[in-house]
Amino acid sequence: MTSTSPALPFPVTPRRPGDPEPDLFGFSLVHRALRSGCRLLADAATAIAAGDPCPPDRQRAVVRFGEAVLHEVHVHHSREDDVLWPVIVASAGDAVDLGPLSDDHTALQGVLDRARSALARFAEAGPASAAPLAAVLTELADELDEHIGEEEREVFPVMRRFVSAGDFARVETRFRKGTSPRHMVFVLPWIVDSCRTREERAQLFAGAPAPLRLLLRVVQPGWLRRRDLVRGA
Repeated sequence: MTSTSPALPFPVTPRRPGDPEPDLFGFSLVHRALRSGCRLLADAATAIAAGDPCPPDRQRAVVRFGEAVLHEVHVHHSREDDVLWPVIVASAGDAVDLGPLSDDHTALQGVLDRARSALARFAEAGPASAAPLAAVLTELADELDEHIGEEEREVFPVMRRFVSAGDFARVETRFRKGTSPRHMVFVLPWIVDSCRTREERAQLFAGAPAPLRLLLRVVQPGWLRRRDLVRGA
């Protein structure tokens, strides 16, 4: 068990045998979006570096999409460190050691910083600077795949066993808190795009308020156009 976790964000009541398990579906979708977003950017930059056409509208799309994805990776890991990890430790005690995953976050932050710098250079220089951007984005996508895979293999079972459904719902509320409307315009269709089936989409929106559904209808077409521009479609 780590001894460096921040203070608890709220009083924790560990799950008892027979209690409902926490619903990790939404969290899994976020992980899926983070992985797919980083991989999309890496593939796009690699293609551009190899000579794929990159007119100004595609360049702008890569930059804006990249800024949003890199921001969300940083925010997600910060909230895991500050909110989720303390709740898991308080619930599971010595049954979990989050030290390796926290170390991953530190290492990934260094890659994120280099990716941001490379993206800023790409915004100025365009395709001429695509090769270094492709290299760091591929590094990020590979490391994030490994990190999230480990987290879901090692930590999700601990969460299902020890973290109460109510406490995890509070964690998710804390994760959403502070997300600006401007960033929500990007995040919402991104998460929906990570749904693989109609059933997953229905599960995501089960009980969702009407304004959220309306927001998706308004912003999704623009998000999809930007995604396709990044792809070069």
